[in-house]
Amino acid sequence: MAQLNHPPGFAVRRFWNYFPLGIAYAALYMGRYSYIPAQADFSKGLMDRAGLGFMTMVGAIVYGVSFLFNGPLTDRIGGRRAMVISTLGSGIVNFFMGLLIALNWTDAFVMKMALLYGVNMYFQSFAAIAIVKVNSNWFHFTERGTLGGIFGVLISSGLFLAYSVAPFVMKRLFPDDPQFYFFIPSILLFIMMLVTIAIIRDTPAQAGFESFQTGTDTQFDSDEKIHLLEILKKILTHPIVLTIALIELCTGVLRDGVFHWFGAWAKQSSVPSVREMLGLGLFIAGATGSMLAGLISDKLFGSRRPPVAALLYGILIVTLTAAALVVSFMPDAWILKPYLLFAVVVITAFCVIGTHGVLSGTASADFGGKQATGTAVGIIDGFVYLGVAIQGISLGRLTSIDWNYWFPFLIPFSILGFVLAW
Repeated sequence: MAQLNHPPGFAVRRFWNYFPLGIAYAALYMGRYSYIPAQADFSKGLMDRAGLGFMTMVGAIVYGVSFLFNGPLTDRIGGRRAMVISTLGSGIVNFFMGLLIALNWTDAFVMKMALLYGVNMYFQSFAAIAIVKVNSNWFHFTERGTLGGIFGVLISSGLFLAYSVAPFVMKRLFPDDPQFYFFIPSILLFIMMLVTIAIIRDTPAQAGFESFQTGTDTQFDSDEKIHLLEILKKILTHPIVLTIALIELCTGVLRDGVFHWFGAWAKQSSVPSVREMLGLGLFIAGATGSMLAGLISDKLFGSRRPPVAALLYGILIVTLTAAALVVSFMPDAWILKPYLLFAVVVITAFCVIGTHGVLSGTASADFGGKQATGTAVGIIDGFVYLGVAIQGISLGRLTSIDWNYWFPFLIPFSILGFVLAW
């Protein structure tokens, strides 16, 4: 295997390239979902569930559309610069989101937050492209399943920061200052911007090592420059890329459709404290799912990614169907009900983060090669957030009518994802 031929010191330098980049990505996830733990404060007359769904939809649409521009741009400027743009931009916007609350500028609060969240998601859209773009130059094809697993661990870490660490800090240090839900990730993002500038390098050559062949052999690995319009045409018309993109659309619907609305449901359940377990549950399940998915892809399926996605989507069909039955037929007074749905959230995290890691974090780099990894990631991840937009506006309205619509809305997407992956 190619990694056995890496020169002395390469593995250590690659770790110090990957680890800070991963911390920056986790901090960006915290800044992306900073509004989630602040929902309790939003509910005090600032924003209802329909408003939250609208804000989520705006951010998701901006995020998805931005990929069409930021993917090719990252292929041109490199992942390191893209990560600097992402951390700086998101840090500034999170600061202004906190400022709205701190200065009580709450007139037309939903529209102001939706606007700022849209700008935040524009900068956030650089992040996944940047991390896959950089690491596609540092990891051989046969190492990328594990790399995709680590990608999922980073996502899980960011969710843990947003769902558990931020509320823990807020409750003890700033219980009456909800603006710090946004100020805290803002500070972290500014720090990680400086770390990225100081440590991250786009290629082994920039860190003093010889470049190596990554083992991919796609039409985009040629040293001859391919025109951007030609790259876009080839990717947008490629059946494999389009199929993966549609699977990832389903992933976006299911991931945010379960994670985001569980907190709102749990708040009105017989055991509202179950919400406090959410961050840790997502971290453990997501990290485990992504690492296992990556290892299974490399070791059992010969570095093929879709079979793993099909397996995980099969589990989702069963899990979400069971969840629909629990919500519809189990009385709210039963103390077991919140814990059963929490288990559904954990299993969903295991499956969707595992799928996202092997498809968006790995398959896109396998296909994109030297010249088009950023563009491929951008298009595939853009479909994830098209799914987020679909669930945001739909479930914001449906759950306002009746929670019984929650999981029946999600089940068809689990079936579609399974069929596409198969």
